[in-house]
Amino acid sequence: MARKRGTRPKSDRSSAAATAEPHSSIAEGITSGDLVDAYKKMVLVRTVDERIWALNRQGKVPIAASCQGHEAAQIGSLLAAQKDGNCFLFPYYRDLGLKLAAGLTATQVMLSFMGKEGEPYSNARQFPLQGADLNHNIIQISNVVGAGLTQAVGYALGCKMEQDGTVVLTYFGDGATSQGETHEAMNFAGVHNLSIVFICENNHYAISVPQSRQFAIEDIASRAAGYGFPGFVIDGLDLPQCYEATREAIGHARRQGPVLLEMKLERMMPHTT
Repeated sequence: MARKRGTRPKSDRSSAAATAEPHSSIAEGITSGDLVDAYKKMVLVRTVDERIWALNRQGKVPIAASCQGHEAAQIGSLLAAQKDGNCFLFPYYRDLGLKLAAGLTATQVMLSFMGKEGEPYSNARQFPLQGADLNHNIIQISNVVGAGLTQAVGYALGCKMEQDGTVVLTYFGDGATSQGETHEAMNFAGVHNLSIVFICENNHYAISVPQSRQFAIEDIASRAAGYGFPGFVIDGLDLPQCYEATREAIGHARRQGPVLLEMKLERMMPHTT
């Protein structure tokens, strides 16, 4: 049930699928205080991201993948997961905003990117921000494009076997949809009816390859039908919409199985430094 960019999918109450409806008021379950807090986090994330890039130009940060333009999608979906309270997240390499908003401090982020002693995951022995943050239900990032999806699906299968009600959220870019692991993960999730939400942060470019050269369809979300579960296009620049769609997707995943959310947004910086 993918929708063209710039439109919102209609409500599908019969399937309880994640939808993104017009927001004439604050989305269900989100308060004005939540929005103010989310805005503060977005400003913090943008400020830290810009500083990281400046330090790279000074030779103090070796490499970084900017999340500028992705903040609303990351923080909006994270807010939904936090309010649910029983979700585990598998971010990808561009999800600085997700980790920073979840509770990592700006100092810890800088220690990680600059490879300094005291870096919270491995004391600066691995790629920036790649470690797990189990205190905030965040699993370690895989730098192999698409590999995080198969890991997330395996975790979701374990949760199903344990019957603990956990919903897994796995994040990836549009470039990952051209990897075989993505097909394998979504097919496995559909076959086994796992409680997982696939969140594609579609910024329309895989490094320098535009969307038109990656796939022949307009919306990645339309692929979900081939795996037997719903997929929806979300305005990834609209934080309340990202929150609401993720909130409903989490509920659907827990009751009825996988959901694919394609959050369309803009990459404001080069692929990496």
